[in-house]
Amino acid sequence: MDSLTVRILDAIGENLINSTRDDLKKAIRAAAGRVIVAETVAFKAPLIDGVTNVELLKSWGADMVNVNHYSVDMPMTPGLPSTEEGLALWGSAWTGSPGRRPEPEVVEPSVQSYFLEFGLGRTIGEVKQLAGVPVGMTLDPVGPDTRLAPARIASRENAQRGVEHGASFITLIHTPSMSEEQFASSVKEVRAGAGDQALVLAGKMPWGGPFTTDPDEFITKEEIARLSEAGADVIIIPAPGTVPGLTIEIVKSWVQVISSLGLLAEVTIGTSQEGADPGVITRIAIDSKMTGADLYQIGDGVYSGVATCENVMAFANAIKGKRHTLRRAALSPLR
Repeated sequence: MDSLTVRILDAIGENLINSTRDDLKKAIRAAAGRVIVAETVAFKAPLIDGVTNVELLKSWGADMVNVNHYSVDMPMTPGLPSTEEGLALWGSAWTGSPGRRPEPEVVEPSVQSYFLEFGLGRTIGEVKQLAGVPVGMTLDPVGPDTRLAPARIASRENAQRGVEHGASFITLIHTPSMSEEQFASSVKEVRAGAGDQALVLAGKMPWGGPFTTDPDEFITKEEIARLSEAGADVIIIPAPGTVPGLTIEIVKSWVQVISSLGLLAEVTIGTSQEGADPGVITRIAIDSKMTGADLYQIGDGVYSGVATCENVMAFANAIKGKRHTLRRAALSPLR
């Protein structure tokens, strides 16, 4: 990124997607609390044929896109044509024959078409080039009883491979299945793997069962400090109204703690609430902005791994206005 501070609101293409960890943080800070993050799911078919969900979300006003369930062993980006290497890799998994491409005599035609059009072998870095905005991935911290594909576990190696695949940031979400100490340890591992090339986002989404019956204690000052020490750049917290009893004042107090540690605060809508009426989304967005947060994330739980167009745009319009929302939609990565 240029030595002059560039606002993420105005940036597109190589100058933005190839920025380092520190430059991306500066670009987010320069936006003064107007950055929209949207989520999608790696294995979901694109909402509209012939275009990836990442590109769609960018066209609806998202400044950054997080891809859930992305595998560094078996990458896929539905909406792009599959690569020969991807077809061979996934064909091996499907047929049990190493390196065998899924030919019509091996699988039925409908499945054959699925393989060809599902972006098998396509990485985050490739779709990031097309969209022109930072694209990240989620790695999952695991508790003692968690079963998960090794390539999706929050580890130093997977974080390093994620960066090699092109991830601009890596997200970790604390679930009730693990202790605060275990979660912080996972964040530390991912920080080591991500190095200076990617941001680390860590915290709690408004889902996963009650961590406590008292919304004040949903996340504590001590937890935030522990995540800071582990190397997180951005602390994830639920937006007002997304957890029973969670008010603007409570979230604002968390944001103040996060800011005092020199970190960025991201408030989130999840638990399928991103599929509510656009008026509800606008209300949550304005309440969230009153907390003083830096980034605002909308989840993926509506259609085909994305929130609706109307809700993403309502969220973006409320946070940054139509001017910046439409600029993001129109900006070409060829600029």
